[in-house]
Amino acid sequence: MIYALKIAYTLLFPPGIIIVLLLSIALRLQQKREFIGSLLVGVAALVLCATSLPYIGNEFLQSIEQRYSPPKQFSGDVLIMLTGGATQDTPNPLTGGEGYLSPSTSARVLTTVELYRNTKLPIILSGGQVFSDTGNESQIAKRHLLALGVPDSAITLDDTSRNTKENAANAVTILNQKSWERPILVTSAFHMARAVKQFQKHKVNVIPYPTDFQTNRKQTIYFSKFIPSSSGLSTTTMALKEYLGLLGARK
Repeated sequence: MIYALKIAYTLLFPPGIIIVLLLSIALRLQQKREFIGSLLVGVAALVLCATSLPYIGNEFLQSIEQRYSPPKQFSGDVLIMLTGGATQDTPNPLTGGEGYLSPSTSARVLTTVELYRNTKLPIILSGGQVFSDTGNESQIAKRHLLALGVPDSAITLDDTSRNTKENAANAVTILNQKSWERPILVTSAFHMARAVKQFQKHKVNVIPYPTDFQTNRKQTIYFSKFIPSSSGLSTTTMALKEYLGLLGARK
C-alpha cells in the first residue's frame, strides 16, 4: 500500500506529472502519424524520467563525492572554508544579524569549527554575496563561528568571491600575504574536486577535507530509488553541474 501511495504521489507532482504529459503527447502524435515529433517527445520523457530517478542521481553524485575522503592524519598551517549559499534578510537573532546559511554551508561551518578546536589553526572564510537577493556568505558564516567559540582573531575574510574561481584566486592572495603554505581546504564533498582544480591552477596544493556528503559510500537498492522524483532530479543536476565545472576548470 505504501509503495502504491508513493507512485500516486510522484505522478501528481513534477517531474512525474510532466513525464506523464510528455508520454501522452508522444502517444497522441503517433496516432496522428507524426512519428518524428512522437519520437522526440518520447525521448524527452525518457531522459527526464532517467535523470529524475534517485538511483541514477546518487550514482552520478557518488562518482564525484568519492574522489576525496577526510584524511585521518594531516598537517597544515591554515583552514580555508568555501561558502555555498545564504539567505539575505531572514531573521537570525541568535547570531546578532540577518541571513541564514544554506544546509551545505552550515555543514562546512560545523566541520571548520571541529577542525579549529582540534588544530587551533587560523581560518580563511571565502565567499561573498552572489546575487542581489542573497546574503554575504562569509560575513554570516563568521557570525556562526564566533557564536561557536572561534575567536575573531583567528578569522580572515574574503567576502567578495562570487564563484569557485574567485574563491581560489582571492584565497591564494591571502595565503601569500600571510605566508601560509599548507592550506587545508574545507568544502562539500560534491564540490571538492572542482575546488581543488581551481587552486591547482594557482599552483597551490591544498589538503582536501571534504564534508557535507550527500550520498552513502555504498548505495542500497530499494523500490523508491526507481521512482522519478524532484529530489532525484536535483541530485542529478548537482552532479552534472560539478562535471561541467570540472571541464571549465581545465581551461
